[in-house]
Amino acid sequence: MIDTAPVADRVLTKGYEIVGLLSQMELTLDGLIEAVQFAESERALCTSNDALGFDAITVYDKAARRLREIFCGPRWEKDNGDNQAAIKNPFTKARVVPCNFDENAGNRLVQPTNRTPKGEVSRAKSRCNATAWLTGLPDVHAQKGADFVTWILGIYAVDGEPLRAELSFPVDFSAKQFTRFQTRIILLTGDEVDFDTGRKTSGGDTVQVADIVVTRK
Repeated sequence: MIDTAPVADRVLTKGYEIVGLLSQMELTLDGLIEAVQFAESERALCTSNDALGFDAITVYDKAARRLREIFCGPRWEKDNGDNQAAIKNPFTKARVVPCNFDENAGNRLVQPTNRTPKGEVSRAKSRCNATAWLTGLPDVHAQKGADFVTWILGIYAVDGEPLRAELSFPVDFSAKQFTRFQTRIILLTGDEVDFDTGRKTSGGDTVQVADIVVTRK
């Protein structure tokens, strides 16, 4: 059972802070959102006649494909380590792996987790993330076997629900699910409104950074 105790996370929801951090990571907000939207457009073609779970597999596969098409080049490269479809940056020592998240993806007040339970590979990645390199901080040697730290491109894409997504940095893992993220970068909330004014905006155009306490439902 997932621990429901409150955990403190840094949740970034506002544009200029998000863009600044992503720039340090050598990523772009538009590129990440495009990868998420491409995955959703491909998932939407699935029907009840497809194999059970194929919609989730499609989101994972197509998000990885589009991440590679957008970012791979002089700095980023394809990565299939640990049998994960990812991209990695040998200069910043960061990886990005897509993952299907639950309905709390993109919700700044409630911590999400993965929809499909992950195995020991993800457990090891989150443990290593607790001590490994972070953009903007001194270079700290990762634990043995973790030359790269892993960020998760969490996506919630299901029929009848708005598309939601975030880029998150897991540091705890239990019962085959992520249970704590040190940093969450909100990409798509599902309604794309400014939390302060209530006005409609495009994804990522709101501007807020907050250190808040969040809980799992």
